[in-house]
Amino acid sequence: MEWKEEMKREIPKGWSFGNLYDIAFFENGLACQKYRPRKGEQALPVIKIREMHEGISEDTEFVSIDIPEKNRIADGDLLFSWSASLETMIWCGGKAGLNQHIFKVIPKGKYPMEYVYQQLSRYIINFVKMAEARKTTMGHITTDHLRQSQIILPDGVILSHFSDVAAPIASQRIVLQQEIRELTKQRDMLLPLLMNGQVEVK
Repeated sequence: MEWKEEMKREIPKGWSFGNLYDIAFFENGLACQKYRPRKGEQALPVIKIREMHEGISEDTEFVSIDIPEKNRIADGDLLFSWSASLETMIWCGGKAGLNQHIFKVIPKGKYPMEYVYQQLSRYIINFVKMAEARKTTMGHITTDHLRQSQIILPDGVILSHFSDVAAPIASQRIVLQQEIRELTKQRDMLLPLLMNGQVEVK
């Protein structure tokens, strides 16, 4: 261990300190109401905080498929809602358009997705404590908050070992979520047929 004056604490030798901006890019969603799909045009579901919680439903809005690539998401993308509801998740709901108030988080360089997800998830507690200390509600997280964050960064060897263990777990989780999504579609299609007697279970 060695003392780091900047953080007023000891950290393992060879490790360093930085902030959340050092390990990832934070790409904000867009105001999807400005990109309504035209009649007959292929469209993407709009992912808002509600969809992060409940998935895509019949109440979900749609956006033109011509939105910028940076504002599209797919299975395996890391999302961080930065307004009112502070939370992170690995998206597994299929291709979609990302609404404003949610960041698509893209790992930088040597930092694996699983590591960025864990760091960001844990740091949310600090954002909440900051608000409590000031006796205010955390309305939203700004890029300044992200740059002012302080995290410890392990060396490349530790990151590699972590990724070897965590990456297969994360991949399996995405596969299972995709299977759940497909089984849910089949259930929703078959259940009305079973209820009105159009099909039977032998």
